Amino acid sequence: MERRELPRIAINNVTVRFKKLSPATFWSRLSPPSNLKDLSKSGLSFTTDFPVKKGEKIYLKLLFTDGQTLPLKGIVKWLKEIQDEGKTLVGVQFLPFGQSSDYNELNSLDYLRKLLPYSREGHSLSDELNDHLQ
Repeated sequence: MERRELPRIAINNVTVRFKKLSPATFWSRLSPPSNLKDLSKSGLSFTTDFPVKKGEKIYLKLLFTDGQTLPLKGIVKWLKEIQDEGKTLVGVQFLPFGQSSDYNELNSLDYLRKLLPYSREGHSLSDELNDHLQ
């Protein structure tokens, strides 16, 4: 049973770099580039061999082939070991979008909105924005 309300799409050649989101790691470097598996307005998944734990808040930086970078904050919701590759598939749910410093920037949501289709019937774009604000 699919629990996602928003569709995810696969986008080729997008890299993801990340680091733990905490005051102690503010100056730490981002992980080596990883491959994005899929993306939606509410989350993403990617493969990595860099250590990450379920429940961690992370800062993500996506790099698209056109040179556009997209900063996002999220929480690791699930991990799945990929046998024979020594990598982990990581599922991330984005933190809300809004004005708070703990939230993702609204221009990141705008970029995702342009990039991804919105297919929930009976919902407007303002409903979508309200879904991300708390």
